[in-house]
Amino acid sequence: MSPRLLGLHQFIKSAILFGFAVYIAYLIKTDNILFYIAPRMVDYVKWSAIGFYAIAVYQVYLAIRSMWGSAASCDCDHDHTPSRSVLKNAVIYGLFAIPLLLGFLLPDTSMGSSLAAKKGMNLNSAGSVRKDATAAVPSSPPQTGQNPPAGGAAAPSTPAQQPGNAATNAPGGTADAASGNLDDLFPSDKFTAQYAKFAKQLYTSDLIKVKEDLFIETLTSVDLYMDRFVGKKMEMTGFVYRQEDMKDNQFVVGRFSVQCCSADATPFGVLVQYDRAQNFADDSWVTVTGTIEKTKFNDMEIMMLKVEKIAKAEPAKSQYVYPNFDFGT
Repeated sequence: MSPRLLGLHQFIKSAILFGFAVYIAYLIKTDNILFYIAPRMVDYVKWSAIGFYAIAVYQVYLAIRSMWGSAASCDCDHDHTPSRSVLKNAVIYGLFAIPLLLGFLLPDTSMGSSLAAKKGMNLNSAGSVRKDATAAVPSSPPQTGQNPPAGGAAAPSTPAQQPGNAATNAPGGTADAASGNLDDLFPSDKFTAQYAKFAKQLYTSDLIKVKEDLFIETLTSVDLYMDRFVGKKMEMTGFVYRQEDMKDNQFVVGRFSVQCCSADATPFGVLVQYDRAQNFADDSWVTVTGTIEKTKFNDMEIMMLKVEKIAKAEPAKSQYVYPNFDFGT
């Protein structure tokens, strides 16, 4: 391959790499990067942009050397000469150039109802916590005198220790709210201790505000001890989501929870009931205040808010919510 043609290939590589660096810089400057990754990953992406820029500059250097006929070969025993096939080169460069062009041409938008419908809206925030706790309980308790289960598995709780058990929920029972003993109201094990601790704080509030920095943690704590929070007031903000099997006066106020990037996003929300629910379009943002009730949806017992106040809201700067890694510490 002639030096000029080799230099042209290196210029194309440089242009693509520089394009990615500029695109990342644009996303960071406009904060649109938050549509794609969690805030804690932004610094890593910044470094990747610097890396793309450095490699692009190096490719320009190689291109200039090639065109001057002074390109040096490496000693790795690999052939780095580009293919002479125009079609093959177009396909290879297109794999990188087309996504880059789409990134610049298409608008940056947040995930909404259409993706929530595909992933499935999670209306049972405490489901994974209950699953973990159940999985750790042995099928039968060890007999007297036997060693505890291997691996440190928790021994099964007695019925009175299980969240939501009838014995602790019965009026005048050992967990009567008048006693002021919140430990009885919110029993826990090693899987639920942090949620029980937070639930006690929420229980003493006249209005439970579901804040962005503790969105999933708040919903999980309330859902885990739902019977204790029935009748309490809750306020939350999110986008409107509906599915076919919901009633005309129902919709979900939801948010996407993101661990690392949009690929692992999971929609979480709370079913709300409001007589004029049809006034609010899908994907519009609302702030609702209502009373916590318990209902059944698709044969699953879930939390529901009976709306007392609702207002249109502006989407948050960061429309997703993220795990709070300081929770429980």
